[in-house]
Amino acid sequence: MYFYSRVTLMIAAVCIALGGLYDVFTPRLPANLAARCSGNEAAGTVIRELLRALGGCLVAIGAAIAGVVTSMDLRQGRRAIALILTLVLTSEGLNAVGMRRIGSPYLIPVCFILLTIAGATLALLAPAIG
Repeated sequence: MYFYSRVTLMIAAVCIALGGLYDVFTPRLPANLAARCSGNEAAGTVIRELLRALGGCLVAIGAAIAGVVTSMDLRQGRRAIALILTLVLTSEGLNAVGMRRIGSPYLIPVCFILLTIAGATLALLAPAIG
């Protein structure tokens, strides 16, 4: 059971980091964000740089989660699970809310949240199952 929880949490961490890398290396603004700039190049530059900054934070959070999953014993690690849930629920939750408000595909970070919750649940239920 712990194996499945680790794999699930690691997949969530990698997905979060890859999503952040997409934001970091996007060559130009997505159409929905560019439309909000109404042709204002300065606003477009600011939004693109903020998107890159958000991406960098998501990469760091994904790496932190991967580090916690690989280095901590999830069997006695309720604190590790709490840390993982805190990181993912706050970062991806706020990401999803912001993406929904601007018309971006917000269900992607919601899926990352659900994947993390599933992995955390597996880790917490494993001692009860045996």
